[in-house]
Amino acid sequence: MGTGAAGRGERGSAPEVGAGVLLRGPFTGRALRQQGYLVASFLGAFAVLLFVCVTITAGSVLLLVAVGLPLLLVAMAALRRFSRRERRRILNLTGERIPSPYRTPRPTGRPTARLLAHVSEAATWRDLVHLVVASALGAAWFAVVATTWALALGALSVPFWYRYLPHHRIPLMHLSGNEFYVSSTPGVIAFAAVGFVFMWFLGPALLELATRTQTGLGRALLGLSRPELDRREEALRSTRSQAISAAEAERRRIERDLHDGAQQRLVALAMDLGRAKSKLKSGSEEDSEAAARLVAEAHEGVKLALSELRDLARGIHPAVLTDRGLDAALSALAGRSPIPVEVDAALPGRPSPEVESAAYFVASEALANMAKHAHASRAWIDLEYRDGALRMSVGDDGVGGAEAHAGGGLAGLGDRIAPLDGILSVSSPIGGPTQIIMEIPCQIPSAS
Repeated sequence: MGTGAAGRGERGSAPEVGAGVLLRGPFTGRALRQQGYLVASFLGAFAVLLFVCVTITAGSVLLLVAVGLPLLLVAMAALRRFSRRERRRILNLTGERIPSPYRTPRPTGRPTARLLAHVSEAATWRDLVHLVVASALGAAWFAVVATTWALALGALSVPFWYRYLPHHRIPLMHLSGNEFYVSSTPGVIAFAAVGFVFMWFLGPALLELATRTQTGLGRALLGLSRPELDRREEALRSTRSQAISAAEAERRRIERDLHDGAQQRLVALAMDLGRAKSKLKSGSEEDSEAAARLVAEAHEGVKLALSELRDLARGIHPAVLTDRGLDAALSALAGRSPIPVEVDAALPGRPSPEVESAAYFVASEALANMAKHAHASRAWIDLEYRDGALRMSVGDDGVGGAEAHAGGGLAGLGDRIAPLDGILSVSSPIGGPTQIIMEIPCQIPSAS
C-alpha cells in the first residue's frame, strides 16, 4: 500500500514545483516525461486528425459506393485507437487511470451495425472534440516548448555568434530616439546569462501548465461523463447491496444446513453414546449387547455427519477448486450429480480465485436445482474464455419453466456474480430445454 502511494506521489499530476525542481530546470525526470508526452500528444493528434478528416470526407463522398462504409469504419477505429493511447499516456505520466466510457468497446456485426454503434456513442463525439482541441492546443504548447528551448540555447550561444550581427552588437530597444544595445564581451556574457537563467526557470512552469492543461482536457473528454458517472455510482450501490444479500443468503444456508443436518446427527450421536455408557455400567450381557448396537449406530451417525460436513464444505469452496482449478472442480461436481453431466471446459489458464469460486457456485447451484426440479435425463456444462470474459453455460433437457424471480435461487446466482460485474441469463421455455448462461469479465494471464 505504501509503495503504491509513494509511486502516485512521485508521478502525480500536481506536484509541488519547489526550488530543487527549478534549479534543475527542464532536465528533471518529470520535465523530460512532460516534454515527451506533449510532443507525442501533439504529433499523434495532428496525424490522426488529418487522417480522420481525409477518411471521413472520402467515406462520406463514396458512401453509396462499396468502399465508403469501410473508410468510415477505419476513421472510427483510428479515432478510438488514438483516444485509448492518450488515456494510456496520461496514465503513464500521472498515474491516474481514465476509465473507458464506451458502452460497446468492440462493435460487432455487419458494417452498418458497427458504424451505427460508433455514431450512437456519445463518447465517440467527445473523442472527436478532444482530437480537434488537442491538436490546436498541442500545436500551441509545442510552439511554447520549442520557443523556450530555442531562446535558452540561443542565449547560451550568444557569445559565439553576436559578432556576425551588424556592427557586432545586440540591439535591445529604441527609446526617445536613442538606441540601446550590447556590444562589449562582458555585456554580451551578462545578457546571455540573464536570458538563459530566465528561460531555465520559466521552462518548468510552462511545462507544468501545458501538461496540466492537456491532461485535464483528456480527463474531461476521454473519461466518463457526469450522467455516466452517476449511473456507475448507482450500479456500484446496487452491486454492493447484491453482494451483501448474497453473503447473507449464503450464511443462512450454511446455518440451516448445519442445524438441520450435521448438528442434529451429532445431538443424536451424543444421546446414543450416553445410553451406551449407561448400559455398559450395568455390566449385564444383555445391556452390553445393546450398548454395542448403540455404539455401531453412533459410528454410522458419525460417518453420515462427516459426509454432510464434507458436502457443506464442498458447496462453499471445495479443495479440488483450490488445488486443480475450475475445470477439474466442475468435472468432480458432474461426477457427483444424479443426472449424467457432460463437461466441456477449455481454458488457457486459471482466472482469479474470486472468479473461480463464483463460477463454481453458479454451476453447483444450477445442477442442484436441475436435479430437484428439471426431471432431466442429461445435463451439460460448457466453459470457455473469450473476448476477455469467462463464459459458462449450464443446461439440461428437462421440463423447463425455470424463472429468476426475486428472492429465488436463480436471482441469488445473479447476486453472487454481480460484484464481479458478471451477468446471468436464463432461458427455460415450458417443455425445455433450460440453459443458464453466466459471463464474468476477467483476465487470464496465459491468455493475454
